This record gives sequence, C-alpha cells and structure tokens, in this order.
Amino acid sequence: MKQMLRQCLSMDEYRISAIIVGFFITLGVTMYKYAVTGIIDETVSNLLLTFIYIIAAIQVTNHVKEYAVFKNTAHLQRREDSPQKD
Repeated sequence: MKQMLRQCLSMDEYRISAIIVGFFITLGVTMYKYAVTGIIDETVSNLLLTFIYIIAAIQVTNHVKEYAVFKNTAHLQRREDSPQKD
C-alpha cells in the first residue's frame, strides 16, 4: 500500500497527506476523550494547534514559492524580450 501511495502522490504530497492524516487521527481521539471525560488535555490541545500551524505554514510557503517562481519567470521573459546591446 505504501508503494501505491508513493506512485500516486509525489513526495511532497505524501508528506503533507501524512500530516493531515495525523491531524485527523489526533482530532478523532481528542473528540472521543472529550465525549467520555468532558476534558481536553492541554498537551493534546497543543498538539492539535501545532498540526494547524504546520498545515498553515506549508500553505503559506507554497504560495510564496509560486509567487517567487512566477516573478522570476516574468523577469527572465522580459530580459529575453528586450533588445540586447553589443
């Protein structure tokens, strides 16, 4: 199964998917413990917040990377289009 996931997803998507699966597993266990005991442990709460921060940071860095690549491509295109001086 692991091999199938690697073939279907790139390594970046595979790592992000593992983070998201871990988040949902932790969230499910937390909801169950809250339903049974009525208390959310501070450690688990911090873990959930850490998962949220990681997912948000990955999204932000992907947008920054796409912007930087777009700007670099546009800059190189302008350099190629401009007349060269000898």
